[in-house]
Amino acid sequence: MKNIKITELDYARLKKAILHAREKYEADVNNLDNLAFEIRRAEKLDSKKIPPNVITMNSKVKLLNKKSKKETTIKIVYPKEANFKNGSVSILSPLGIALLGNEAGKEVSFNAPSGNIQMIIQEIEYQPESNGDYLV
Repeated sequence: MKNIKITELDYARLKKAILHAREKYEADVNNLDNLAFEIRRAEKLDSKKIPPNVITMNSKVKLLNKKSKKETTIKIVYPKEANFKNGSVSILSPLGIALLGNEAGKEVSFNAPSGNIQMIIQEIEYQPESNGDYLV
């Protein structure tokens, strides 16, 4: 299992988000545990040094469902900003956790109520850091 890459700022903010969600019982415990595991083992980089092909918080990503061949574009956001109808997916969701720190061209899988879903990361349409937005 390859380590993901995240920014130091995302790491600090996600640690707080996980703690807050645990205190308020606002997310599935397994999802919180999975995200905590992923960010703990992640390679943490300065925001200015994160490669532009890596999914960070607030990245907009084009995905392809391997089974259905359906394309979708989503944005990885913090829980309070999540709105699936608008394409804003919470980092505390299985999809958000699977995508964070991964790269364009990679395949990710996650468990959904309908079963295991496999997606191909086709493109990172927007990454804050590569656009000079280091504090988003």
